[in-house]
Amino acid sequence: MSIKSAQAKQQLRNSDGTFANENKNAGLPSNDMIQRASKLLAKSSATVDEPIIKPSVKSEGYMGSTAITGGKYDASRSPAENAKLMRADIKALQKNGQLPKDWKIGVRTSTGSASWRARFTIQLPEGESSTYVPTHAEYMAADSEDRIIGPEHRAGRGIIEAHGGSASSDEWDETARRINQKIQNNEQLTVEEQACVIETPKVRNAKKLCQQVGDQYTYQNNNAMVDYFDTDGYVTVQAVTGIKKPENIDILPRMNAGDSRISRFGFLFDTTKQEGRGR
Repeated sequence: MSIKSAQAKQQLRNSDGTFANENKNAGLPSNDMIQRASKLLAKSSATVDEPIIKPSVKSEGYMGSTAITGGKYDASRSPAENAKLMRADIKALQKNGQLPKDWKIGVRTSTGSASWRARFTIQLPEGESSTYVPTHAEYMAADSEDRIIGPEHRAGRGIIEAHGGSASSDEWDETARRINQKIQNNEQLTVEEQACVIETPKVRNAKKLCQQVGDQYTYQNNNAMVDYFDTDGYVTVQAVTGIKKPENIDILPRMNAGDSRISRFGFLFDTTKQEGRGR
């Protein structure tokens, strides 16, 4: 072999000692081509992985009812195994930004005589409330269905009724500002104010996603008309506000029956502030 030929072969040698074109003489792709194709195939496979939330499948159920099979349902899995998969789905949703990364979302399961239940708990960060009163602009920007029959409808009706059947946008916004401040301060709301309060869109979206995550591991084939129920898994979701109760709270003091501050009707007319007492 000539020196020139040896140098050419050395240039084509791979780091592992094989030749990049050693298969070409046999009519096969070279090693480097095979490696590139393998990488492309692996990348392509990653893009078609199972979705985080897989749609349920509906089919004919018992005596005309509709059976709903979760997209990831497997009757052979235990509730604990389902919960583990649910937690993985939640982490994936937080990773891709569909759920807030700083929200703590837990999943616990319990088993009853008929079926099992998965409970999702969404813990908001300290200082972030799960409820609010939307401003007039936020109300108008909401989905039309929500304004007609959804949460925004409740808030709007509450504010309008609080103003005697009609409210300007300025009156609306002032009411929202006042109630939202009370919520942030963890102050008790009146019945009238409570009628204006709804869950924040962020919380509603998180609860919806958690419900979908849980439902895809369940099965339902129920027909209430004939008292037939065949369910494998129930899902509940709750959100816990991040607004903490103040350390010092006004509570009723302990008094004996002869205390002069108690009227003949037994009502208390004086209160004292006690720090940490009764907790």
